[in-house]
Amino acid sequence: MPQPTEHPVAVRATAFLRPSRWLHHPRRLVRYDAFWADGHVDFGVDLSTMMYRGHPADFATVDESVHAHCPEIGTGQWVDEAGRVVEGPATTNPDPQANLRGTPRKYGVSRYEPNVKARRAWRLGGGAAGLTLGVLLLTGSAGDGFAGFTGMLCSLFGLSTLAGLIPGKRRRR
Repeated sequence: MPQPTEHPVAVRATAFLRPSRWLHHPRRLVRYDAFWADGHVDFGVDLSTMMYRGHPADFATVDESVHAHCPEIGTGQWVDEAGRVVEGPATTNPDPQANLRGTPRKYGVSRYEPNVKARRAWRLGGGAAGLTLGVLLLTGSAGDGFAGFTGMLCSLFGLSTLAGLIPGKRRRR
């Protein structure tokens, strides 16, 4: 990855809502601005190209700090390469509608959160497949030998997986 010869003094994030491309749901996008030592500001820059110095831990600090100081919608504070908030110009993008691109980022949550609906769908499919295979093995072999034992295990696995989908008072998921 080519690295710029100069690095900006500070960067900031600007969050805005745009409709998604296909379903037109509101989606939070984030753009980044760079503040240079000579006083000029570049709008719509790539954060990793501007602030990555070859050490992932250093970049993670900057990335987390930039997003922590950015509101849900609006322009955040300037953050230097160490992750500290610094003073910078109060200029904003002269034409915010011109740049419709941004990086999708959720507000206030980690980037990698599990999808509950997908997990339930996989459990339902796995449980149904295990139960079906177990019943077929039990009925096909009349419950004799290794096939009967395997059918019993598959049936128990399928039933326990499907039972885990039933909501209960004491269940915590």
